Amino acid sequence: MRILLLEDEESIRGFVRINLKRNEMEVLEAETGEAALALAETEGPIDIALLDVMLPTISGFEVCEQLRARYPRMGIIMLTAKSQEEDKIHGLELGADDYVQKPFSPGELIARIKSLYRRMKPDTAADQEQARVHENEAGAAAESLSVNKADDAFEEAAGSSLTAIPHAQPPMQSSYPPYATMHPELVVLPFRLSVSERKLWKRDQEIILTPTEWTLVRLLMERVGESVSRDHILTEVWGRYYVGDLKVVDVNIRRIRQKIEKNPSDPAFIETVWGYGYRWKRGVDE
Repeated sequence: MRILLLEDEESIRGFVRINLKRNEMEVLEAETGEAALALAETEGPIDIALLDVMLPTISGFEVCEQLRARYPRMGIIMLTAKSQEEDKIHGLELGADDYVQKPFSPGELIARIKSLYRRMKPDTAADQEQARVHENEAGAAAESLSVNKADDAFEEAAGSSLTAIPHAQPPMQSSYPPYATMHPELVVLPFRLSVSERKLWKRDQEIILTPTEWTLVRLLMERVGESVSRDHILTEVWGRYYVGDLKVVDVNIRRIRQKIEKNPSDPAFIETVWGYGYRWKRGVDE
């Protein structure tokens, strides 16, 4: 897995780099947004970009927007010290797949990366099983980091009070079957989704989706006509150990509607089930 790490603070960047390499990830480092964009162009392909928001020149948001426009299938995670909800939503609306809020633990970051990579590469049953094992290991590691020496090293290296953030209790194991067992192609007119190619077409026109959007569309299409709760979507798409806001689901649904609906404000395909979640309508057209 190739990771683009954009972080202007050398101490934090160095510590994150060490933990990524410990997990057998290749790391490309950048201190500025301009350098990150140049690396993406000259050193690609890159699987996942980790983007700090607060930078000396162009912001991580601007880098996110440009990377998403150039590389629609790249995974993007924002690293932000901001707690304001509007900043999280802004990053997601620009195309980020996820965000990790500082202070964060190495275990939390690794869990998020592997969860995103699982959404990008669910090609075989063996890959899917390996991804679940990695996610469980990373989640367990994140939960125990309060007594892990790595946190002390992070605090000392960064010269700050970075500590492990508390984890929500993981939800019950889903009974939803793993993606690798599903049909290789799904047809819900006027859409066709290819699992092997990881592509979606509306009639004969391809709809370009991010890894997270594609996984969310697949989940809803495989359960066409059924109401799927936000909690279930969060578990199936972002992973059992995801620590974040349910609004990440809503923002991604809004992005998908912008791409597939003629009138996103009056959607014909993805219906909101108020107070619960979403449903892909069966047998409808615009």
